[in-house]
Amino acid sequence: MPENSSNKLRRKRLNSIAKVLRQFGLTDPGQIADALGEPPLPSHGALEKLLRSLDLRLPRNVSPRLIAQALLAAINEDSPLTLKWRETFGGTPNFAAIKPGAAHATRYHRTIFDSLKGIFDGTLSNGQIEQEINRGIHRVDIMFDNSADNGFFAQVGRRLNLPSSYVPTECKNYAADLGSPEYDQLSGRLNDEVGRVGLLVLRKINNPAKALEHQRAKWIKRELIIMLDDNDVLRMHKARYEGHPGDIEALLWKKVRQIRLNSTK
Repeated sequence: MPENSSNKLRRKRLNSIAKVLRQFGLTDPGQIADALGEPPLPSHGALEKLLRSLDLRLPRNVSPRLIAQALLAAINEDSPLTLKWRETFGGTPNFAAIKPGAAHATRYHRTIFDSLKGIFDGTLSNGQIEQEINRGIHRVDIMFDNSADNGFFAQVGRRLNLPSSYVPTECKNYAADLGSPEYDQLSGRLNDEVGRVGLLVLRKINNPAKALEHQRAKWIKRELIIMLDDNDVLRMHKARYEGHPGDIEALLWKKVRQIRLNSTK
C-alpha cells in the first residue's frame, strides 16, 4: 500500500531529527521525536525547555538553545505559504473540550467557523456567521463565498454540473446522529441562486449507512450535502498544517464518490 503524505512527512522529520542529534553525538530518548514528529510543532522556547529537562550529556560549548535552533531549522523546510498559513491558522481545534448539547452549541459553532476558515483559506472566503438568505426567510449557521479558482470547489460545478456560488454550512453539536429535519434544514438553503453544495458538520457519524441514505436522497434532487465530523475537520486541518491541501481534495471527492455510488467504502 502506498505511503500517504502524512506518514512520509513524519518519517522525513524523524530522519532529520536523528541526523541533527548525531552531529552533536546525541541520541533521542524519545521525547524529542514525540515533540517534533507531529503538528503542531513546539515553539523555540518550548523545545529548548524540553531539551534542558532531558539528560542529553551535551558536548562542551553546546547549549540546548543551539540544538533547538538546529532541530527546528532541519525540519522546517516547508514553503513560505505553509509557514504563513501556520502563523494565521495553526492552532489545532480542541473539540475534546466542547461537550455535545445545546448549552455548548455556540462554542462548537464558533470553533467550526474558525477551523473551516483556515482549512479552506484561498478557496472559500468572506465567511459569515448567522447569514440571512432568501430575503430574510432563512438563516444559515455559516455562509462562505466560493472564490476557488481551482481544486474541489472550483471543479464541483464543472464535474457535477452543480451551481456553487456560495457554500452554506450548518453545524450540529449533537451526541446522536442527525434525523431528517437536520438534512431538510440545509436542503432548504440550497437552490440555483445560492448553490447546490452545502456542508453539514457534526460531532460524529455513528451510523454511516443511514447518513448516506439521507445524503443520497438529496443527491437525487441535485443537492450535494457533504457531511464532516470532528475527525474529518482535524484531518483536514492537519493536511493544511503540513502543506498537503491535496489530501483535503481527496477526502472531499471520496465523500462525493460514496454518495454517487451509494457506498460506505
